[in-house]
Amino acid sequence: MKLNLFSETIFYTFAKTHTGMKFKLIIPALLALLVVGCTRNMDLPEPAEQEGEIVTIRAAIQAETRVAYTDSDIPGSGGSLAWQTGDQLLLAGYDGTTYIGSSILTWDSGDAFSGSAIPGATPATTYKVYYPGNIITLDDNGEVQLPANFWQQTQDGNNTTAHLRNKLFLSDTEANALNQIFNLTLQSSIIRFVVTLPATGSLKKLIWTVETVPGEKTRSAILDLTGFDLVVPGSEMTVYLAFDPAVMRIVENGEVKVTLIGSQSSYEWSTNTTKVGGMTYEAGKRYHATVNGVWVDAKAKFRFTIQTAEASQLYEIWQKESSSTSPANLRINWGEIGEPDTTIPKGSSLTKTIANHTYDSPGTYTITITTDEVDPTVKQMPQLIFYNGDTQTWDHLLTSILDPFPNMGATDFGSCFFYCNELTSIPTELFKYNTQADNFNRCFTKCSELISIPAELFRYNRQARNFMLCFADCPGLTSLPADLFRYNTQAETFSDCFFKCSGLTSIPADLFRYNTQVTNFRHCFGACGGLTSLPADLFRYNTQVTNFGFCFTNCIGLTSLPADLFKYNTIATNFEVCFQGCTKLQLRRDIFPDPETNPGFFEGRAMDFERCFKNVGSYYHPTPTGTAPKLWGFTGGGEGTTWTITDCFTGANVVNRNFIPISWGGDAAESGKVTDVDGEYW
Repeated sequence: MKLNLFSETIFYTFAKTHTGMKFKLIIPALLALLVVGCTRNMDLPEPAEQEGEIVTIRAAIQAETRVAYTDSDIPGSGGSLAWQTGDQLLLAGYDGTTYIGSSILTWDSGDAFSGSAIPGATPATTYKVYYPGNIITLDDNGEVQLPANFWQQTQDGNNTTAHLRNKLFLSDTEANALNQIFNLTLQSSIIRFVVTLPATGSLKKLIWTVETVPGEKTRSAILDLTGFDLVVPGSEMTVYLAFDPAVMRIVENGEVKVTLIGSQSSYEWSTNTTKVGGMTYEAGKRYHATVNGVWVDAKAKFRFTIQTAEASQLYEIWQKESSSTSPANLRINWGEIGEPDTTIPKGSSLTKTIANHTYDSPGTYTITITTDEVDPTVKQMPQLIFYNGDTQTWDHLLTSILDPFPNMGATDFGSCFFYCNELTSIPTELFKYNTQADNFNRCFTKCSELISIPAELFRYNRQARNFMLCFADCPGLTSLPADLFRYNTQAETFSDCFFKCSGLTSIPADLFRYNTQVTNFRHCFGACGGLTSLPADLFRYNTQVTNFGFCFTNCIGLTSLPADLFKYNTIATNFEVCFQGCTKLQLRRDIFPDPETNPGFFEGRAMDFERCFKNVGSYYHPTPTGTAPKLWGFTGGGEGTTWTITDCFTGANVVNRNFIPISWGGDAAESGKVTDVDGEYW
């Protein structure tokens, strides 16, 4: 038997039962994983590695056992795994590279797992195996989908490990036949924290956070705690976290945090929290860390800066709702020396204006709102907003946001900063603790002084669907982060998102790479006069889009387009006014497929091309420039159809103007009457 270092090897064979189409997964009695265990004290710079420790993970089949992790400090003992009743594997079938389906295999007895055959399987079908089968799902392509909370665990009691049962991700991704051996490799890692406790009381959570990109990107693993009541300050607790080693990596000199959340307080470990040299974790390894430094109070707070322009100026703090009750005890420090804080008891009735203050003198003030609800996973304060929809007024004093919003239980950030025309900066991960938010409509509209957008702004808002008008009329923006919408895979509309962002000079190639569900780009980049070109594959992955109307209208600086710009948008129907007013644009014919080779590209669609290319290239008059795409050559085009084509090419300055039918806004008398002999213009 060959064992690979740092990988778990489990051998399986399959056999048909005598009754029905079931498969049995037979596991030999002794299977081993050799792992070099590394000790990592979190109070580095001293590395303090425990050299040569071996963690052995076994899948020995014992009566009434399951995959449960036990831990040991004895060198050579490490930890072990065993199967238990109810454990399940996911069997995935493939015909070549094509995924055909899956089946759940459940631990049966002795050494066996059994389950139903995959529908459509043949003798030629190959298989992959995953654990835990009851947690993992596969998408339509057979790719593994882990639940959003997969790496969040609950430990019941000090130094217990039962919670790791379904948090150890194992896989065999080789394409194996049923009669071949399956080798499952542990994709998870385990970290053990020995924590010196800072206070008495009931502990609720431990949150481990590491810096993965210098200065901006962090990742967290959360461990819910039960059975840790009435602990004594200075005593120790031992906790375990399974984690994804590909995610929890620490950059050189990166920040490392451990946060303890209790029933009455929250503490953050603050001594020597910088990891010199960084840290890369490896799958299958067990790490342990000692957390025994100084703890600091880490109560949730939210700070923002305003600038008053006159004496006796009133400032109001608004909430989104017209009325609510305070979810926690709040304290508001207005940032004015000598002025008392405003306190809001938990359960208090709140109106649209939750608090206000009159400033004696003009100046810059930092307002701090503190909540006594220390757990960021529950609602900590009312949903703050800087636009009052009841009175149609906006916050013209707000200049900067200094902290992410605490958990406000928010699902809708529509108009949150609408017309905050003095706002200059926002923090990374502003919406981090409000993961249920799905609406950012008009969120930053008319924030004319906003000069940059953090790359991680929407990192945790994976349910977000609406980005309509989100950054419209923000002329101070000159660039966009490539990963701005990286995690918003459920987004449906970017209509008007960057409309009138006149300072924008470029668009990242992968800006919409992961937004495969989006249907609407109407007016998205309209009046972005600073754009000169568009990246190739800008809409390559947005195959569900139907509306490109006004998308680049009046982009007066746009001079060129990439080939195949709309090649993959096979259900799009609306290109109304898409490029109208792009007076410097040298149009090219291959932004759509060639009608000579793909005449039915638009077939079955009621298309709207009204004024699509009106006045394109007119800046170069009277010298013709660019070539119009031969839209009139597709099936369904021209007069007498359901297509809207009025003024499509009216005023367009293109070299093949004499080939464009009059009905499309060209000079040719009738579609089909002009023959292109030399092929230059089709």
